[in-house]
Amino acid sequence: MRRVGLGLGLLVVLLGASLSTGTASAQPDSVRASILEERGFSPDHSPRGALWRAAAAPGWGQFYNRQYYKMPFVYAGLAGGGYAIYTLTRRYRLFRNANLYVIGRNRAEENGGDNPYGQFEGEYDEAVVRLGGDPQGSTVGGRQLRDQRDQYRRWRDLSILGTGLFYALTVLDAYVSAHLLSFNVGDVALDVRPSGGEPVVAGRQNGTDRTPEEVSLRDINGIGVRLHVRF
Repeated sequence: MRRVGLGLGLLVVLLGASLSTGTASAQPDSVRASILEERGFSPDHSPRGALWRAAAAPGWGQFYNRQYYKMPFVYAGLAGGGYAIYTLTRRYRLFRNANLYVIGRNRAEENGGDNPYGQFEGEYDEAVVRLGGDPQGSTVGGRQLRDQRDQYRRWRDLSILGTGLFYALTVLDAYVSAHLLSFNVGDVALDVRPSGGEPVVAGRQNGTDRTPEEVSLRDINGIGVRLHVRF
């Protein structure tokens, strides 16, 4: 559980850093405001506002950016993570209590008296059935129960961390998408041109006399592509 806490703490730090670096760009200039107005948004629509909304409530940042198609994915991912955490926590507690029942039973057999964890007998029976044994004549020992307990605890912790990471990604998605709302695709130009050798004319070329019939339009020493991107 400590590792999960450290992981979630790191996520908070990263989100805070993103917020601090984006504060200056959150103030809309005249160009950004005009682009936002053309696309039906308020001129003060800001990445910072999207980040805070996405962090406050799942899907609010996507709603703020009017990317409604993303909201079902946000809710589905968080619901799946929550269900996994709930199920794995229940399994972890089942095998933890079953192991406590075995510990109490062993102590009672050695020292006499009642099992101090007798209230967990039903959970012990359920754990034995899950392991494929018979509660009436079970040979399931504390080691097997402890192994299952530790395994479910690890899976639960990983599920908590994975759900936290997914939530952080939804916040980051809202923040980046708000930036891209004022991104003008028309400002990007892509120029692709073929490249090859230089034109060759009749005459002496590389120590060899060439007649016009032997000379093509271009002496191809190699074929390539020239790519130029302009922002």
